[in-house]
Amino acid sequence: MSNQKFVCPYNPTHVMKVTRAHHHVVNCRRAHVHKEFVICSYNALHHFAPEDEAKHLETCPDRIALIDAIHVTYGMKSVITGNLTMPPPAQRHFEDHENWDSD
Repeated sequence: MSNQKFVCPYNPTHVMKVTRAHHHVVNCRRAHVHKEFVICSYNALHHFAPEDEAKHLETCPDRIALIDAIHVTYGMKSVITGNLTMPPPAQRHFEDHENWDSD
């Protein structure tokens, strides 16, 4: 089990194990609605002021980990890995015994 500590973005005196952080942040966010923090797209534990959003999204360690997970670098060329082909369209055949033209 991880012993990493998490510091609450709403109240820095709140320090806990990372395993309790999600539950705590939800409750603390409700208690501090006046702060109107933005939640990171890459990690729901990252809450920050709206004016810090652009800087955070550029430097977020989880963004960098995500990019590293989907890209493989060959020399100076970055290649996206995985199966990128589209599946063929599904062929569907319907049995229709109704004739709307005949009365």
